[in-house]
Amino acid sequence: MFNSSQTVLPQIANNLIGRICPILSRGSFSTSTGAINSAINATASSNNILKSTTTNTITTTTTANSTNNASSANNAVNVIHPSTLTPENAKDFFEKCPFANVVEEGIKKDQEKGLEVLSELMKPTNKQLIVEEQETILSEMIEMNEIKTLETLNKGKQQYQSSFEGVITNLKEEGRYRVFTTIQRQVGSFPYAKRYQSAQEYITPSKIDIECEEEEDEDNQLNNYNNNDINNNIIINNNNNNNNGEINILNFKKKPTTNKNQSTSKSTKKFYKNKLNEVNKLEQIQSSVAVWCSNDYLGMGQHPVVINEMTNCIKKMGAGSGGTRNISGTTSEHVKLEMELADLHGKENALVFGSCYIANVNAVTSIAAAMPNCMIFSDAKNHASLIEGIRNSKLDKKVFRHNDIKHLEDLLAAADPSRPKLIIFESVYSMDGTIAPIKEICDLADKYNALTFIDEVHAVGLYGERGAGVCERDNLMDRVDIISGTLGKAFGVFGGYIAANKEIVDTIRCLSPGFIFTTSIPPSIAAGARASVAYLKGSALERTQHQERTNKLKQMLKDASLPVLDTDSHIVPLMVGDSVLCKKMSDYLLSNHSIYVQPINYPTVAKGTERFRLTPSPVHNDDSMKKLVEGMKDCWTRFGLRKD
Repeated sequence: MFNSSQTVLPQIANNLIGRICPILSRGSFSTSTGAINSAINATASSNNILKSTTTNTITTTTTANSTNNASSANNAVNVIHPSTLTPENAKDFFEKCPFANVVEEGIKKDQEKGLEVLSELMKPTNKQLIVEEQETILSEMIEMNEIKTLETLNKGKQQYQSSFEGVITNLKEEGRYRVFTTIQRQVGSFPYAKRYQSAQEYITPSKIDIECEEEEDEDNQLNNYNNNDINNNIIINNNNNNNNGEINILNFKKKPTTNKNQSTSKSTKKFYKNKLNEVNKLEQIQSSVAVWCSNDYLGMGQHPVVINEMTNCIKKMGAGSGGTRNISGTTSEHVKLEMELADLHGKENALVFGSCYIANVNAVTSIAAAMPNCMIFSDAKNHASLIEGIRNSKLDKKVFRHNDIKHLEDLLAAADPSRPKLIIFESVYSMDGTIAPIKEICDLADKYNALTFIDEVHAVGLYGERGAGVCERDNLMDRVDIISGTLGKAFGVFGGYIAANKEIVDTIRCLSPGFIFTTSIPPSIAAGARASVAYLKGSALERTQHQERTNKLKQMLKDASLPVLDTDSHIVPLMVGDSVLCKKMSDYLLSNHSIYVQPINYPTVAKGTERFRLTPSPVHNDDSMKKLVEGMKDCWTRFGLRKD
């Protein structure tokens, strides 16, 4: 006897797949045949669709041969197998043929499922068969393959994940892991703000929660689907009373399926629903804190002049600028702001950026592009934005010791006299509170024919008759070639800028990627910044109050024997000297005294010089200052840094 499952079916499959569906064979049918043979041997049973069909064919053929054994071979009865290609079923099969490559892969990975699908593809047209239900089976197989592929990729990405986790672990152990304190400033109540205890993200209440509830009901219906009615998606009626063993597929019961994108959307909405619930809960446990680390030095962020100008502008011009400065993003407000800033610093032109960090980086790199042989001389304590600009410029550089005029001159004297030179420094250094010897640096620049670039970020709005900075206070604005400043600190809004003569500004405007290829700040922001700059030009009250508050707080801290670093500026550093301890003390002040002061750690400051950086302002009254000093005394005693 012969094994029909090993002889007849491969022949049928070979004839059918090889001749009809080259997509499945793809020139290497031996692989497909092997997969089919292996599947048949592993799953041979009386219930097997293909084997039952094949056995029926063999029985019919044998009976026919016994009845007509006297006839010649040419007169033998030809029995057409149900899976043979005929004019009646050819169109139907070819419509399904594009799925053949999926079936082949399915046979290799899941023999039983693959053979089931293959048999369905080979069947003649059955009017009771719903094409959509066949596609459901194929979709499930495709989804299964995608899941397995995704699992493989995820395993490969675990090594990357472990790298990130290692970095975070090290930062936490060193006390340098950055934790943000979430607050909500209240107009008219500065410096006080509402605090939210751990929320980092906010979601505007919407119908997300309602949609999630509806989708949860759908998920419950899907989970309660009766698997017994499905029987692998096919209900087969095998009529045992019918000796011909005909197999009829009576119907398909559609299993609810979930589109991959729908599934992702559901899980995303559930995630945001959970976040929304978390934020709603956090709103119930909010508390008021006194903010002592804000860079809104004068409280201009709540000034009516600024707020009114911004709200009027947004009602008139809308929310955004609509484009880059080069493409529809230069509005009348941008132009007016730049004119205001140029006038503030006594320069021909000014250029507004998204921040002063961006302004510094792009100004330095643009100057480098214009003068590729230039040599840069940089103060050792320059801000990270200036350092990044110098690094990106790829120019030769020399770093002089902080505010060390002699060292700077030694470096300038040693340089080639014919080379262009650029001295980069700040007016007020934000962490130590020191002020640069601007006049002496300008004298050296004149002597050695160098350009000067000064960062006045922590000085604009605070110093000078009109708030132009330390250069204005010392009557040195005309001696500095390039000035950079911010609109987000003393001016209380957002953005950064540079001011210089028109040739320098025009060069930076045309060569700066950070200016050319980014959306300009919203017109309302520009309007608010312009209003703040214009107001502070004419009002010295806020600057006077600021200096008085600063001097008083410094004295109060000294009287309390707290380690305040004496400075010539408005910066008030309170030294701790340990990163882990600094973070713990910050948490203690926040939870026990409702005082919010952020720990300052490496790389913002050198290791071993960790500190609190206090920023008194006109909105800090005597009572808030007294509470701050008492809280600091308690904190220093609590952590063993001070003995009463």
